Amino acid sequence: MSILRIMKKLNILLIASCFLISCNSTSNTPDPDPTSGDITGSVLLFDEGIANQSPSGMKVTVENLTPEKSAITDNSGKFSIPDVPFGTYALVYEKTGFGVFKKTGIEHTSAATPITDIPSLGQLSTTSVTELSATPSGKTIQTSVTTSPPGNNANRRYVRFFFGDTPDVSSTKYKAFSPIYVVQDAPYTRVFTEAELNQFGITVTGTIHIRAYGESFFSNSYVDPQTQKTIFPNLNPTTVGAVSVSF
Repeated sequence: MSILRIMKKLNILLIASCFLISCNSTSNTPDPDPTSGDITGSVLLFDEGIANQSPSGMKVTVENLTPEKSAITDNSGKFSIPDVPFGTYALVYEKTGFGVFKKTGIEHTSAATPITDIPSLGQLSTTSVTELSATPSGKTIQTSVTTSPPGNNANRRYVRFFFGDTPDVSSTKYKAFSPIYVVQDAPYTRVFTEAELNQFGITVTGTIHIRAYGESFFSNSYVDPQTQKTIFPNLNPTTVGAVSVSF
């Protein structure tokens, strides 16, 4: 075989090799202009108090996407939702026995969007309110709440109060709400000072209507971006009617 023919074969092999390398390199090159990516994160789960629960099995869904984009948390509470189109979203967290939680305003604009703020989510409250009274004293309000089961040092229960201008005040129709209070005695008494009520957004004049609900330590609460009202997914709906005080 002549040197010329050998050189031609070598050139052909070299060109073929370059073509294969080029094709392989192109196939491994990330899309320079992606339009979707993964949303990742994790959760911590608790009972209605502060005892840890298994973080696995919680479904996390990107709200209002068709087809649905979702993932299930693993044994470490981690999840990864693949191939989510870029946009601004809410994530919906759901698991049997837990109130539905939403994390809103998530800006998803890159190939990987980690949710670094890890939510601590609690189970639905099993505390019902069976009695509620309220008495004004000067500019303060003394309340008394009886729960079922009753709270004690070994079995803490939790309650939250809602305040309104009308007798139909509720957990969805309210002017203001209190923090969560720990119930360790029966009945549980709570005195609201004028300063506290003012902090809640309540002016101590006229008639104030009050309602109480059993709550969980981790309430799974979030603000609805449409109404700007706080949602309380873990409240126990079994309660008594509102009571009123007048000043």
